[in-house]
Amino acid sequence: SELFSGLVNLAESGWIEADESCATSCPGIYAVGDVRTKQLRQVITAAADGANAVTSIEHYLAEL
Repeated sequence: SELFSGLVNLAESGWIEADESCATSCPGIYAVGDVRTKQLRQVITAAADGANAVTSIEHYLAEL
């Protein structure tokens, strides 16, 4: 997540802050899996993040 320092908001713990749609503070950048702030860190939740982010990105691109 350090690669994105200065581009997106990071939590004090170093995780990328992202909402439930996986959107970050920078439009067009989405965070999924174990780099984003969330309560549970398991492979199944990371896979769900990916599916959720794809839908969010499709909506974002459709609005451009």
